[in-house]
Amino acid sequence: MKNNREYKKNSNEGSILILTMLALAGAVSIAVAMSSISIVERKMTTKSRKSTIAFQSASSGLEWAMKKINDAEGIPGSSKTIQEVFGVNPDNKGQIICPSNLFSNNSRLSCKITFLKRDPATGKRVLITGSANMEDIIAVRSTGIFGLNTEKVGRALEAYAMPNCGTDERVADFCIDSSDSSGVTSWGEAVANCEGAGKRLCTAAELVAANQLSSVIISHLFSADVTGNGEYAVVDDGSIDNLITDSGITATSNYRCCRNR
Repeated sequence: MKNNREYKKNSNEGSILILTMLALAGAVSIAVAMSSISIVERKMTTKSRKSTIAFQSASSGLEWAMKKINDAEGIPGSSKTIQEVFGVNPDNKGQIICPSNLFSNNSRLSCKITFLKRDPATGKRVLITGSANMEDIIAVRSTGIFGLNTEKVGRALEAYAMPNCGTDERVADFCIDSSDSSGVTSWGEAVANCEGAGKRLCTAAELVAANQLSSVIISHLFSADVTGNGEYAVVDDGSIDNLITDSGITATSNYRCCRNR
């Protein structure tokens, strides 16, 4: 009987030991899992913080670049170059480094500016490298960077650029002649004259916008709007007045040229 009691006692002690080991193993597994989750969350929080700072860096660079472009807006003529405005040409990667004083001497913050232009052959946007005029710019992209070496995080922002209108008048997203051009005897002559100046005949909507948003005074002007059968919209006193054809012109009419910025 004594041996049986000792056997049962030893068996109970063995079971308790096994259960204790299993409980400890479970506790360790839970602790490891919670620790892993905590590490992942910490990494995500750090990544999110770095991304936010990188976006802010990109925003600072974009604001700086757009201010430089807007400050150059009042410079007459179209020969102002990127180097004259920004002090340097884009490198072979199309990049200009933002000035360090944008970031209060924080060595972990930086940004790079790239300019985009329209490829005349394909119509696609491409990076500007080397020397170029300000009027070639159609968009500005800023890439903000936070961190050094392997911990770098970069984020980019982009904005539509508004190159210099030169001696023309700026209205919304286009440039318009600041005064009426010489009278012509046909709509086609007005179109040809604008194209010869590297511009285009303004649409009726652009002429109306120029009259409403600018000091431009609209008189009886040809517009680029063609309604069909050789009839052309004419803008008068800030509204589309009537439709005429070349044969209906009894005297010379004026026109203004527009161009996209």
